[in-house]
Amino acid sequence: MKRALFIIILLMPLFICAQKLTAYKAINGITYHIGDTVRLGLGSSSGGAFLYLQMGGWGAAMSYDSNAGPDQLNIGRGYANTAVIVKKIKVGKISGIAKYWFVVGGGNLTNYNLMIDDAIQVCEVIPCQPNSPVVIQQASDDNLDKLKKLKALLDTNAITQAEYDEQKKKLLNQ
Repeated sequence: MKRALFIIILLMPLFICAQKLTAYKAINGITYHIGDTVRLGLGSSSGGAFLYLQMGGWGAAMSYDSNAGPDQLNIGRGYANTAVIVKKIKVGKISGIAKYWFVVGGGNLTNYNLMIDDAIQVCEVIPCQPNSPVVIQQASDDNLDKLKKLKALLDTNAITQAEYDEQKKKLLNQ
């Protein structure tokens, strides 16, 4: 009960200031509406988890552990290259800056929060380039295999994050 109360108190400023919208034009140039499908790319954390797709609603409150790290609500890499449905579009101010997020469903009972613009910037949402076609759908299987190998190199610290990001950009823009 303490952890649920902690989560509610922690997120209260977001809910108080949040507005509900029916559409939002994201930084990739796409206008998303309630009911639209958002295609997910790859998680951007070193382990492949999503940094900007997090468990929300009661699922987050019930699974919160005050002893766990800040990434405990992040969704794992199992959601890579799947899709979610926009249920709600919200905006709130955090430190005076408007922040947009979608409440999305992934085909189960739990809702998730997708920080849309942040997710687009790190290619957790496709397309991730402004006004570009859906890049990963056009990528060859060879490029996807190369991307997986690069990710494995990054995970084993054989290459740096900057090297990975540079190579990933080259592969997805071909």
